Amino acid sequence: MAEWRLQHEEDFARGLLPDPTFWALESGFQRNHEKQYYTARNLSVDNSRLRIEARREKVPNAAWQGGSRAWKLSTKTAQYTSASLVARQPMQYGRIEIVARSPSGAGVWPAIWLVHEGRGVYGEIDIFEAVGKHPDTVFAGIHHGREPRTRRHRSASRVVPGFEGSWHTHTLEWTPQRIAVAVDGKVLLEADPDEAKTRNTDPLRQPMVLRINLALGGTWGGPIDDTRLPAAFDIQSIRIWQWDSSAVASPNDAPVPLLPDSSTAGMTGPAALRERSAGVRWGR
Repeated sequence: MAEWRLQHEEDFARGLLPDPTFWALESGFQRNHEKQYYTARNLSVDNSRLRIEARREKVPNAAWQGGSRAWKLSTKTAQYTSASLVARQPMQYGRIEIVARSPSGAGVWPAIWLVHEGRGVYGEIDIFEAVGKHPDTVFAGIHHGREPRTRRHRSASRVVPGFEGSWHTHTLEWTPQRIAVAVDGKVLLEADPDEAKTRNTDPLRQPMVLRINLALGGTWGGPIDDTRLPAAFDIQSIRIWQWDSSAVASPNDAPVPLLPDSSTAGMTGPAALRERSAGVRWGR
C-alpha cells in the first residue's frame, strides 16, 4: 500500500531563512515579461513567517545588453524587485503543503508551482496562483506540450471571500494515477496524468522543480498599482512528503486527507482557462 513519507519541513516560526541546501534563489528578469527583477534582498524572515516582498525600486539589470531585442536583456534598469525560491532538486510524485498569505492590489501575481524544463516535454502543475485584478480568487492548473503555441492547458478557480491577507493551506497530492490540488483541504483541481500522455511522452509524470515566487505585471498580472507596494507574499510553513508505493510510513508522517468539494464542478470554466493561458509563454 502506498504511503506518504515526510521528507522536508520548514517552519518559519523558528526564525530561520529557507534551507540553503534545499533552495536556490532566482536572479534578474525571468519569464512572462514580468516587471520584477529578482534579488535575494527581497527575502526575509521575521514575525514567524518567511516574507517575499515586491517593491517599487530601481536596480540595474546585470544582464543588460545595449541594442538587444530580448526583453530580459534590453531593459537597462528595472523598476521593481521581488524574490523567487527554486528547489535545488526535482521531485517526482509526492505531497506538498504550504501555508501562505497572499497580497492584494492590481498587478501582484503570487505563485506556488512545479515545472519540468530541459530534456523531455514541458509539464507544469500550478498548486496556487492569484492575480490582483481578480480579488479573492484562487487559481490552479496544469500545462503540458512540446511547443508553447501547441501546449494544452486546464485550470480551475474558486472565489474565497476574504482570501487576500489571511492564512490558507495550499496542497498538492501527486501520484502516478492522480493529481489533486486543494485549498484549505478541499480539492480545487483533479486530473489523471494520462490526459497528457502520448505515444512517446508523459509530461505529467516527469520530475519537476518546485518554485515559490511573487511576480508583478507581465502577461497575466496586468498593470501594477504602485500605491499598493510594497506587497508581501508570506509563508508560514512548507512540508513535503515523498510518495512511496511500497513504504510503510510512521503514523506521525501521515498528512491530513483531502476532502472532495462539490463546488469544484463548474469552477473549471472555459472563460477562466482562456484568460489564464492567453499570451503566457510557459517555460520562459
